Formats: sequence, C-alpha cells, structure tokens
Amino acid sequence: MVIVVMDYGKNMPLRGPFWEKMFAKMSLLLATIEKAKGLNMSIDDSEYRWVKDRLEYWDSEDRTLSKEEMKVANKMWKHYREVN
Repeated sequence: MVIVVMDYGKNMPLRGPFWEKMFAKMSLLLATIEKAKGLNMSIDDSEYRWVKDRLEYWDSEDRTLSKEEMKVANKMWKHYREVN
C-alpha cells in the first residue's frame, strides 16, 4: 500500500472518497506501527503519535493531509511494510 501523493489544492472535498480511502490507509499504517513495535512501544513514540494525531485531526476537525504529510506517511509505510 502506497499513499498516493497528489496536489489537488484546496478544491478537493474534505470528506470525499479520496480522503476516506486515504485515512483508512492511515489507520492501517497506525496498526502496522503498533504491530512492528510490539507491546513495549511507548504511546509517546514519535512515529505512532504523528500518525495518531493526523487521524484525530481528521476525525475532529476535518483536516486533511498536506503533500508533505503524505510523503512522510509514504516513507513510514515503506519502512514498516519491510519490517512486518
């Protein structure tokens, strides 16, 4: 799974199918990080917290991801895909 980076600008609907799919992938990334780091992972782990914060912003503020945030998520996904 790669999170596709597209530059739609501000005209992209905040709750459209693209973003629903994107944040479903972010939830999968969060679960993958949890699995990779195991039971000893701190809830303050920086990567875990970064993904969890983006998911919480989406749920509470309808905030989407910037292009740079999508690149960070892609980098994390590639790393944790290889770990698992």
